[in-house]
Amino acid sequence: MTQAQVDRLCEIAPKYGLQLKHQGTIITEINGAPTSFDASTYMPDQFIDLLARMIATKMKADLWQWQ
Repeated sequence: MTQAQVDRLCEIAPKYGLQLKHQGTIITEINGAPTSFDASTYMPDQFIDLLARMIATKMKADLWQWQ
């Protein structure tokens, strides 16, 4: 992903229930949890799929109270 794509992703993410923070192309926070994902190593669709899998895993854990 490019810097412009990361900027746009962080702008639109709240529309889908995500709060993303970044420094350059590095995603530094997802919904308040610190992280370090270099989005420049992903194609945009790949990174969105990764975010979706992370959300799905969290939702499953919350549903089944695995945490």
